[in-house]
Amino acid sequence: MKILLIGEFSGYFNCLKAGFEKLGHTVYLASTGDGTKNYPSDFRWDSHLHLGRLQPFYNYLNFLFHMPKLTGYDVVLFISPRIFGNKIKTNKIVYDYLLKHNKLSYLVGTGLYNYSFKFWHDKPDSKYYNYTSAYLKAAKSQKEKMRFSCLEGLEWENYIVPKFTGIIPIWYEYAEPYRYFPNLKKTIRTPVDISKFEYKPNTLKNGKVVFFHGLSRPCKGGEFILAAFDKLRDKHKDDAEFIAAGGLPFNEYMKIIDRTNVIVDDANSYSFCMNAFFSMLKGKIVMGGAEPEGNKELEYEKVPVINIKPDVDQICAEIEKIIERKEELEKWGLESRNFVEKYHNSIDIAKLFIEQFESDLKQFEK
Repeated sequence: MKILLIGEFSGYFNCLKAGFEKLGHTVYLASTGDGTKNYPSDFRWDSHLHLGRLQPFYNYLNFLFHMPKLTGYDVVLFISPRIFGNKIKTNKIVYDYLLKHNKLSYLVGTGLYNYSFKFWHDKPDSKYYNYTSAYLKAAKSQKEKMRFSCLEGLEWENYIVPKFTGIIPIWYEYAEPYRYFPNLKKTIRTPVDISKFEYKPNTLKNGKVVFFHGLSRPCKGGEFILAAFDKLRDKHKDDAEFIAAGGLPFNEYMKIIDRTNVIVDDANSYSFCMNAFFSMLKGKIVMGGAEPEGNKELEYEKVPVINIKPDVDQICAEIEKIIERKEELEKWGLESRNFVEKYHNSIDIAKLFIEQFESDLKQFEK
């Protein structure tokens, strides 16, 4: 098959591309490299120049110029329903064209879009309500808030989402809002290119357990995690080290992971994803979202990830349990590696996608 991937988020499409190519399919990835993370892409529509206010204009014109080359594919997968932000008219031109000039089209549910944002923000008793609330609290302007909750964005998704051949979520969080959409497909676990991550025994450095939280989006509940770090830093100064850093290129981020024993990832989610998988493959322990709903959606059995909540005391308690079990770090880390190999091998995940494509292609060709 000829497969086109549009966009990038945390290396998701790079991993999926690796799986497709190992199965013998032709894959073309167009993206912006996911900003500072700078993931590889066959075509980058952004500029490496600093063009200021002209940057979005350049990006759009560059994409339009190359758009004829993004046609004639058996399948096109989009990482988002809006690759050009809030510019609905701009997105409409691009999406209508690409859906018309390729056979099958899918939205891969890997993020919080307007529809899913509203779904969870309307449920204050849900864990993911905290995720949506954090976005709004961190917004620096009304314009930024409207990015997630604007009526125009909802209308756009109500227009474009039914036009896709299907929605393929990666999590419970991204499946639940679309349960009543007739084109919702079975949730498919996240692919990971296992060969790129070397496993090393999870051993102590200077007798201390090293904990790391990557500062990124406010939705991850970083304020709870950092508060827990601050609360425990003096108490466990002889047997633990607590690190927090953000805004790093992927390679620099991985260097910190290499010297870490435990990655504290996300306090507001039902599930865990790319950063957790990369760390687990290196033999690290992960603390993050591992709620029963999320585990059931992905058909997990024994899960080595430690579930945490937006609760400082709960996070502290789980951290101290790990410190008490520091003799088990190496065994625990190996369980992490084996888990990702079992459930997230990019080749196995790519096969599941191909099965879905082949099934839908039969319907398309009737």
